[in-house]
Amino acid sequence: MAGKGERMKVQLEIDSQVLEDLVTIEARQYSPQISQLVDYIHKLDKVSDRLTVKRGEEVHLLAAQDIYRLVIEDRQVHVKTQAEEFTSNLRLYQVNDLLPASFLQISQSEIVNLDHLDHLQVTPNGLVKIIMKNGDFTYSSRRYLKTIKETLGL
Repeated sequence: MAGKGERMKVQLEIDSQVLEDLVTIEARQYSPQISQLVDYIHKLDKVSDRLTVKRGEEVHLLAAQDIYRLVIEDRQVHVKTQAEEFTSNLRLYQVNDLLPASFLQISQSEIVNLDHLDHLQVTPNGLVKIIMKNGDFTYSSRRYLKTIKETLGL
């Protein structure tokens, strides 16, 4: 990854003779940004813009863009939109693998959609209070603080 003040160069070559798409990354050294880039590229094939969720006996196909937060409560993944709540039969890590890059894991039991983030507050004990556009709020765990700061450029 380019150092501070430097921009990463991107080169794209389109060739109809290529048999299989291949992404190559050239870097001076391995860094957290390179790791995130590799993870993001791997995730591209798995990403879905819809998530199958349930409310009671009803099954819904929920657009990822409508999801505000996913949180484990009572050992089940709860999917929260602006005003509704659903559940998912998947584990949190499985859901995380399906979601677009706008979703960020903030603790072992929660993922938030950055597109619906209103603002952040740093608490006196060093945690980050995350306030969503619908008024919901949550807290990051210390373990995820570095990733949150890197993702948000703090």
